[in-house]
Amino acid sequence: MSMDDSQSNPINISNSIGSTTRIPILYTQDYEVWTHHFEDYVIGSEDNGYLIWEAITVGPFAHSSTSKIVKTQKEYNQLVNDVKDIPQDEKEKFQCNIKALRMIRFALQSDTFRLVSSCATAKEIWDRLKELYSTDEDLEHSIQTLLLSEFGDFKQKPEEKLIQAFDRFNHLLSKMIKHGIERKVIEQKVTFMNGLRPEWMVVASTMKAHEKFKSYSLVKLVGILKSHESAVSKETNVVSSLGSLALISKGKGVVEEEEELELADYDLSGEEYSLMVSNPRKFIKRKFPTNKNRNWQGSYSSEKVKEEPKMGSKS
Repeated sequence: MSMDDSQSNPINISNSIGSTTRIPILYTQDYEVWTHHFEDYVIGSEDNGYLIWEAITVGPFAHSSTSKIVKTQKEYNQLVNDVKDIPQDEKEKFQCNIKALRMIRFALQSDTFRLVSSCATAKEIWDRLKELYSTDEDLEHSIQTLLLSEFGDFKQKPEEKLIQAFDRFNHLLSKMIKHGIERKVIEQKVTFMNGLRPEWMVVASTMKAHEKFKSYSLVKLVGILKSHESAVSKETNVVSSLGSLALISKGKGVVEEEEELELADYDLSGEEYSLMVSNPRKFIKRKFPTNKNRNWQGSYSSEKVKEEPKMGSKS
C-alpha cells in the first residue's frame, strides 16, 4: 500500500465500543459484545469490507498460482515483483489480508496484544481471542440463571439512596443484555419499583396505578421518585405520614401498630397526582385534613385536647 493509500483510508482508534467509524477496542470482559461491533466496523469500513471480514474469520487469501499467503505489505511488494500479471482482484484480496491483520491488532490493548503477538494472520488472532475470552455454554447458562434470580429478587438496600439503587439496577440490566437476557420495559419498571424500601410504597403504588405509568420510561419514573426523596427521608417518610393521617381522618386514635394503606381507598385525580409529585407535604395536608390539635405527622400537640361533648349530654 502506498503512502497516499494509507492516508486516504486512515484507521481511527476509539476507546468506546460500537462506533461504525472508529475501531472498537476490545475490553476482555465485553468480548461477546465486541465481536458484533467489530464485525460491523470491518464490514462498513470500506467497499471491500466483506473480504476483510472473510480474511479475519475464514482465513487469508492465497495466490492462485503459488499458493503463497500475503500477510504484510513487504510480502505483497515482493510477490508483485516476483510474479507478473497478477489479476487485480487477487491484488485487492492480498490487501484485504494486510488490512485485516492491521485492524484486529489495532483493536487490542497492550496486555491482550502480547498474548497474540506470535499469531501471523488475522484469522489466527481471531481464533486465539475466542479461546481466551469466549464464554463456555454451561457457564453461560449458570450466569443467566444467576442474573434472572438477581433481577427477580432485586431490593433497595438499607441506607441506599434512590439513585444508587437505580444505578445498581441499571447495571444489572446491562449484564442481562450482555448475556442474552432481555425483559420488557414494563417488567423492568415494576420490578424496580416493587424492590424499593417500604417507605416508597404509597408513592410507587400510586404511580403504578396512574394512567401515565405505561408511557413513562424507567428513567422518567426514577426522576419523579427522586423529587420525593427529601420528603421521604426527612422527619418521617411519606408512607408513615399518609398511613397515620389516613387513619386519623377515619376517626381512629393513635396507631399502635403499622397498617398498610390500601390505595383503592384513596383514588387520586390527575390534579392530586400532580400535586403529590410536586409537593408531597401539601398533598398530604389537602388529602388528609387533620385535627387542629395534631401536627402533620399525626401526633398530638402539647396542647391538651378537650373531649367532644357526647350526643344528648347537657351543655
